[in-house]
Amino acid sequence: MKAHATYRMRESVDAAMDIHGGKAIIDGPKNYLGAQYKSVPIGITVEGANILTRNLMIFGQGAIRAHPFMLKELLALSDDDKERGLSDFDAQFWAHAAHAVKNAARAALRGWTGGLAAPAPDKAAFTSHWRQLSRYSAAFALLSDLSLLTLGGALKRKEMLSARLGDILSEMYLLGAALKRFEVEGRPEADRPIVEYVMQKGYTRIGVAFNGVLENLPARWAAMLVRVLCFPFSIPLPMPSDDLVTEVAETLMRPSTQRDRLTPDLYLGEGREDHPVRDLEHAFELVYEAAPIVRRMREAGIRNPQRALEGGVISQEEIDRLGAVKVAVAKVIAVDAFPMAEVSPIAGQHDRSRAAVTGNERPVPQAEAAE
Repeated sequence: MKAHATYRMRESVDAAMDIHGGKAIIDGPKNYLGAQYKSVPIGITVEGANILTRNLMIFGQGAIRAHPFMLKELLALSDDDKERGLSDFDAQFWAHAAHAVKNAARAALRGWTGGLAAPAPDKAAFTSHWRQLSRYSAAFALLSDLSLLTLGGALKRKEMLSARLGDILSEMYLLGAALKRFEVEGRPEADRPIVEYVMQKGYTRIGVAFNGVLENLPARWAAMLVRVLCFPFSIPLPMPSDDLVTEVAETLMRPSTQRDRLTPDLYLGEGREDHPVRDLEHAFELVYEAAPIVRRMREAGIRNPQRALEGGVISQEEIDRLGAVKVAVAKVIAVDAFPMAEVSPIAGQHDRSRAAVTGNERPVPQAEAAE
């Protein structure tokens, strides 16, 4: 969770920087995004660097303890009582073998039916997605067993393979959490496009990771076996359609319950007279409310509000609302500007030198100096 939450934070902040442009790169109190951008490396590295977590820990550290038989087999082999250890190992080994055969059969059935034969929770929404996760789960279990069988302890040194296996595991967990949240929140119909978008993007990440493991697994027979059993018609790499992306974007670009659920506890400067994020939210609401007025003017082929008033397209009250929108938007777009002497040691040094020469102890403002 730490690794993927911070990775996705980085992606989100980078996208926000692209959208904000110059607003996000000018330091000052009006820049609410710059500090977040600077803090990204802290999240990526603290509590263990993400590259270490992804390459070694997510799958590599958990594979033995999470496996139903492998830890028991290792404990049996390390038993001081050799006879008892051999007996325990024998029992666990054959149970492991039976488990692997069942895994292979289950993965083949779900793979060849495209997930139609995979189970899903009773009466759950998005049944097809639950079945796809069940299908990927069986394929992942089979691939994990074969990777451990063919590589053994060397899998820890194959960090890129371990990382991709960890990506599959993580993505299945996160997609399952998204479906569970949809159920817990009462299946809000308006959230369906968002959930669908999240699932499609997640399947793409899972498919890329599966393909990466199978392309690079040293035991080619094992890779071919997984492809034949689990992905006989190639590994799915779905992408959200343009219509779905547009629908999700429009959902997030208007005040809605979905947007509120996605931005809980957003700090808006409570207790402060002025706060840039609150200004942003205020402008967002005004722009949305004024959209019908702007649309009416556009349809009439008029851009000037005063001309629109004279033509009877809009009322005086609507002109006042457009004026408020203009002020709010300008406040959001505005960036901080400081006298050069306050932000540049060199400029301040020049001012002091100039003051010493002229005998004027008061630093000469830049505007005066330019004159």
